[in-house]
Amino acid sequence: MAYLAAVQTQASSARSLARAGIASPGVARTLLVAVIGVAFAGGLIATTSTDTARLIASDGGAWANLLRAMAALKMLFAGAASAAVLWRLGAPISPLRWSGYALAAAATWAGPGLIWGLAHIPLGALLLHGGLIATAVLLWRDPSTRVRLSQLVARRPAHANPGAVMSKPGEPPVAPHVRRLR
Repeated sequence: MAYLAAVQTQASSARSLARAGIASPGVARTLLVAVIGVAFAGGLIATTSTDTARLIASDGGAWANLLRAMAALKMLFAGAASAAVLWRLGAPISPLRWSGYALAAAATWAGPGLIWGLAHIPLGALLLHGGLIATAVLLWRDPSTRVRLSQLVARRPAHANPGAVMSKPGEPPVAPHVRRLR
């Protein structure tokens, strides 16, 4: 019961942020997608085509193909991180916290763009990995993430966790390996 009270308290604090005039989820998501697009395009155009052509001519096409395949794989990582952030932005968010997510997403997406251009590979790798770490830390430390995850678990049907045990009617199911403290 205390767990549900804590979730309700966190949810009410999220609603109070929404009443304080914090950006709506739709606006926050749209702005983040725009930031991602600009950052990725900036990474792509930061390298001139002559730099790329010179690298391909000196090292051969196989090296360029390998690096571009790695950039494509890194775009999948960036997409997964962005999907998690866009999910988080389904709840109201403060401008300061949104700025942190936007900077992390911009760094994450600028990295593969720079790697694709083949001239700024170390900088691209640094931006990508730094952005991924920043995104993970921001999501981990964000109280609204806990609220949204708790709501997902609470909405989950009881049959979805066959090992769950209901100790009293109306209480959430508890996994059998979790001991109750009473």
